[in-house]
Amino acid sequence: MATKLLVSIIITIARAVQDDQFGEVQALTRQLYLHDGNFQGRAMTVERGAATVVTDSQDILRGALLQLMVESVLAAE
Repeated sequence: MATKLLVSIIITIARAVQDDQFGEVQALTRQLYLHDGNFQGRAMTVERGAATVVTDSQDILRGALLQLMVESVLAAE
């Protein structure tokens, strides 16, 4: 029986981004994990860093989609 490996998706949010926006990104990842087939069962981490960037180690298109979603959350006022 084959074991399904979890994909690691790392969402790095720039330190300059406000804490409430960081929380919104965390909420987005929870919703995607629970309700979006592209992200269900995927290990996603949200952390702080120098710049805002999404890294998906196995699917560049899924990573690009998530990058757009994150940027949309951060641009919302």
